[in-house]
Amino acid sequence: MRCIFCKCNSSSSMSREHIIPESFGNKEHTLPPGVVCDKCNNYIGRKVEKPLLDSPYFKEQRFKMSVPSKENKIPMIGGIHLQSRTLIELMKRSDEDGISIGAAPGEDESQWIQALTEQKNGTLIIPIVSPPNDYVISRFIAKVGLEVLASRLIKVEGGLDEVVDKPELDDLRSYVRIGTPGRVWQYSCRSLYPPDFLFTEQGEVFEVLHEYDILVTESFEFYIVVALFGVEYVLNLGGREIDGYHEWLRNHNARSPLYVNRNAQL
Repeated sequence: MRCIFCKCNSSSSMSREHIIPESFGNKEHTLPPGVVCDKCNNYIGRKVEKPLLDSPYFKEQRFKMSVPSKENKIPMIGGIHLQSRTLIELMKRSDEDGISIGAAPGEDESQWIQALTEQKNGTLIIPIVSPPNDYVISRFIAKVGLEVLASRLIKVEGGLDEVVDKPELDDLRSYVRIGTPGRVWQYSCRSLYPPDFLFTEQGEVFEVLHEYDILVTESFEFYIVVALFGVEYVLNLGGREIDGYHEWLRNHNARSPLYVNRNAQL
């Protein structure tokens, strides 16, 4: 077996690769050991996934939706108590436990407590945070794309070898493994639904933290389509242009490829 990223022999690798990180609520969509070698698995975790997971934007999304990390901890978010000018942290163990508020490390907690004692009401300001930069997002989506492609071909005889040996994927493979900070792989981004939107399908009501699919256009371009907390990201697996996806949208009334053939109600 060879790694889909570095192409080296990965037969002795032990790590299972999560297509979507556990810290985004994914427990079941994984690749068996060897599809991604241990070295690439560790590198991707540190250099591709961690910058995204540690960004204030995705920490806030995970906090709002009570999504724990693989260490079973929901990330904290920061703010300020206006009356005492104290930096505070909001934390919770689960939805059932509610939100706890405390002074941030290094802050004078007594000043905050005094303000709370003297005033019945107070104002907490939670800053609006922006998504991570395009390089962080596109590199992560590229990683997901290659792994989703591998997951679709893993049961096909010679399928993984096809992914490894496909020269059209080498540029994207290098983008994930090595990166090109000065040259961002173009992608599309748009909001599909609120993070806490309730879907209805066959009488069942549920929330969706993440979902993905491969879109193959009439011109035989392959696009990875990923939704994270209601935001759709689309990236061309075979090149840096996404004109083919925009054309596909025009021909399908701007409906997401994730829902074109599904009955789930948006």
